[in-house]
Amino acid sequence: MGPKIELYECLRDSPKFRLLLDQEEQRIDHLEQRMEKILKVCTSMIETGKTYVGQQSLFANSLWDLSASFRDDPDVLSALNKLIHSLQEMNKFHTTLLDQVSRIFLKNISSFVKKDIKAVRDYKSHFEDISKEYDNVLVRNSQVPRNKPQEVEEVQNILFAIKSCFGHQTLNYVNSIYVLQSKKRHEILSTLLSYMHARTAYYHQGEDLCHDLQPFFRSLANEIGNMRDETRKIEKEVEDSHKLVSNSEDTVVQNGNKSLKLEGYLFKRTSNAFKTWNRRWFYLFDNKLVYRRRTGDESETIMEDDLRICTIKPVTEGDRRFCFEIVSPSKSHILQADSEEMYNIWTDALQKAIGNAIQMVLNKSQGESSNDQNSCFRTNDSSHLSRVDNNNKSQKMRMLEKILRHPGNNLCADCKSPNPYWASINLGILMCIECSGVHRSLGVHYSKVRSLKLDDWEPEVIKVIAELGNSVVNKIYEYNVPKEVQRASEYCSGTQREEWIKSKYVDKKFIKKIEDIQSELLNGASDESNVPTRIRKWVVEKIRRTPTHSRESSDKDSDAGFSDLGEDKKSDSMSLSSFNEDATRNDTRPVWLFGSDLSIKPMIRGQSEKEGDTEEEKDSAVGDDDVSSLDSNILLYKASAADNLPVMCQALALGADKNWPNRKERDRYPLHGAVLSGSVIACAYLLLNGAKINVQDQNGRTPLHLATREGHTAQVCLFLKYKADQHIEDEEGKVPLSMAEQKEHADIVTLLRLERLNEEMRDSESGVSGSDMFIDVVRDFSRLSYLNSEQRPSNTDH
Repeated sequence: MGPKIELYECLRDSPKFRLLLDQEEQRIDHLEQRMEKILKVCTSMIETGKTYVGQQSLFANSLWDLSASFRDDPDVLSALNKLIHSLQEMNKFHTTLLDQVSRIFLKNISSFVKKDIKAVRDYKSHFEDISKEYDNVLVRNSQVPRNKPQEVEEVQNILFAIKSCFGHQTLNYVNSIYVLQSKKRHEILSTLLSYMHARTAYYHQGEDLCHDLQPFFRSLANEIGNMRDETRKIEKEVEDSHKLVSNSEDTVVQNGNKSLKLEGYLFKRTSNAFKTWNRRWFYLFDNKLVYRRRTGDESETIMEDDLRICTIKPVTEGDRRFCFEIVSPSKSHILQADSEEMYNIWTDALQKAIGNAIQMVLNKSQGESSNDQNSCFRTNDSSHLSRVDNNNKSQKMRMLEKILRHPGNNLCADCKSPNPYWASINLGILMCIECSGVHRSLGVHYSKVRSLKLDDWEPEVIKVIAELGNSVVNKIYEYNVPKEVQRASEYCSGTQREEWIKSKYVDKKFIKKIEDIQSELLNGASDESNVPTRIRKWVVEKIRRTPTHSRESSDKDSDAGFSDLGEDKKSDSMSLSSFNEDATRNDTRPVWLFGSDLSIKPMIRGQSEKEGDTEEEKDSAVGDDDVSSLDSNILLYKASAADNLPVMCQALALGADKNWPNRKERDRYPLHGAVLSGSVIACAYLLLNGAKINVQDQNGRTPLHLATREGHTAQVCLFLKYKADQHIEDEEGKVPLSMAEQKEHADIVTLLRLERLNEEMRDSESGVSGSDMFIDVVRDFSRLSYLNSEQRPSNTDH
């Protein structure tokens, strides 16, 4: 029976070693407890001769308990079981064996417990003391300032000495455990064997029974001799193991599989106010960085689950040596190695792991593209992407082609460099990889960055990007850029690029202020037609999208989620009675119109109402409010109701609150207005920018309530993907499922019931999760329903 703990693991003091050490200590504790129980029972058997037979039975039972210590040793367990059975058979003859028990059994077992087990306890005490001292020296070594070389050398000498001492004490402790575990086998068996021989000689009555046991005894004696020889070999081997202490070092393991595997100790600075440092065991594998404690906790903590989005920076500030920083879009971590060698190993390994992770994804993407027999993905100077065949692998490429064809999208929105293969999905812009790094550092509350090539895109996100684009968004965020401001360029410095992007999106220095818009309206700055210049009303143009019939869109381009990226925008054809009263339709007073091209121009309400006009043509705007009441919140609300994403983007840039309730419209939020407009794109845009999904209006209805009532399947799909709560009741006590059943919306009923089933499976005690299945079903519904996702609701009372 060889050692279970590898000697290198002992010297590295790894969590695996500590775990196995704890298990061995527990086994010794259990062994000691059971042996003490045997001693107690035997003593009672001697002292209470009148009850000896009964005590002998208890003794046999205690031996059964002892056999549990040998469940992983079938040879010893089999022999021990047979001996116990023999004792039970001979129990009726053992009434005069008290002296033999005292001289043979109690003496040997007591000596084993008091001498051998106690020796292990002493080694354990020395190990714990040196372990604490080693940890203290490591902490002291990590805290020595780099500018004190004499103190550094002194601490390193102490560290070398204490590390060597720690290695020897660790091996002594582990070796004593191995010797004890090996010795207990033959000590217990030999003691029992001696006891059995004494009983056989003492009791002539059991001669026949013992005669049958003689072959077994002889075989067992031979096995015990072999066990002793094995124990002596182990003792010799563990004595030689001390030579490994001077040659031990932290090891780096490189896996022969696809990914790099690295493990070892690093100091980690906490993110709390105290900025304390803790030593943790770190793993690097499968493009993840994971750590765990050395003792007390077997669970792992994932520090970074995707190394593709991380960067490694050296830390030169502060007194601590060998520090480096891992930076991701949402957080950063500072780690410290024990030596310069380990610092170089960790930083090099992390850099290689990041490069391998990105390269693996790129190779996979290129491999899928090369398998397409009819087309390939090419990029020329104008960043034009060639058309590909209509199959599952080419959908993403067609999406790229169509998005990049939109005005301004062939260049980065911020520095104008070509190949903008990254996007901010909440801002609606495309950018280069250098600018995407700055956007990530802003935080997801400002910019949510995705890769056009590496990430999977939902249909509604594609539509948002296609609806806005660089030209539209830059009209808002670069409306008034002073000439002295240095814009970012393709080859500008990182500092200049960061200052430009922060000024543009965080500080919003170049947008058109709400006061300027009001002044322009009141003073009639845009006098493009023969109408009075002093105008007191404003409205937002409603948008209707109809598929174009160009050659490009008609050439096998009907995949769900991709077919309407090239849609034309026209005035909306459906009316919203909650926002446009009939009384205003024939009003010939002039009003200012917020258009989809971000212009503000005068129009005459009712001027298109000539004979032959349809109701759709008459109701082409949302609003009719006083200019004095104009602010960013009401502008966002009206633009959401009009499904006008450019104006929504302008309102958000002006500081509109995504979660502002309109007291004049039943306490409804912009997301309610977007639902009633029938638009999936407007809903998705608000959610991408942080709008709360479970807000309730004056009637207690959430956006999911309204989408269900109106039968907007695509909107319901979107809300369920964003974890909308379908158990909220409105003032009538109705939940969305009961509404869908009442309205007989079969698809929506199916989706809501599937989501409830998914919740039950996720919360069940069995731990079975239906999330993947539910997401697949919702995705299928989304792709089908998006073909008709822009249908407007009927003219009902909202």
